[in-house]
Amino acid sequence: MRWNVKRRSTRALEEQIRSAVWQAQLVLATRSPARPTAAEPDSVVGATVEHSVHIEAALTTLLNVLGPTHQLTFPAFEANRACAEVSLLHESWAAHCAETARPGADDAVLALDREFPDPDRVRAWTRYETARQRSAALTERLAALEPQLAAVTGHDLYARRLPATA
Repeated sequence: MRWNVKRRSTRALEEQIRSAVWQAQLVLATRSPARPTAAEPDSVVGATVEHSVHIEAALTTLLNVLGPTHQLTFPAFEANRACAEVSLLHESWAAHCAETARPGADDAVLALDREFPDPDRVRAWTRYETARQRSAALTERLAALEPQLAAVTGHDLYARRLPATA
């Protein structure tokens, strides 16, 4: 009987890990700088700083579920550490965007300006060079983590789907 209880708890832990990996995978697929939606690299730097808070939260949740001996722990920890470095710039980025905002801009406009920034505004930011270097490191770590997450869930959310050829 004891074996059955142990088996169930192992299966529950595996499901909990798979669920946490899936949630992290969704956050990375929608907010990751590794898949920029903007053509301008400087805009990607600003968007990365804006999204870093959400990415860091997802990776922290994932690490809490994985535990120290799981194969994903080290790559997720490295990505989380790189993300924490970027997220330290978030307050400075928000202040810069508020200072350079159009007169009369409300909170929704400010949030959109931070998420989809003008490249000139990003380059004018005093912490731009630091943010660019940290964003590049984060992008590298997340690109290494994404295939490992896909291996756990069995779904590659990052692969582009091409139309079927007849």
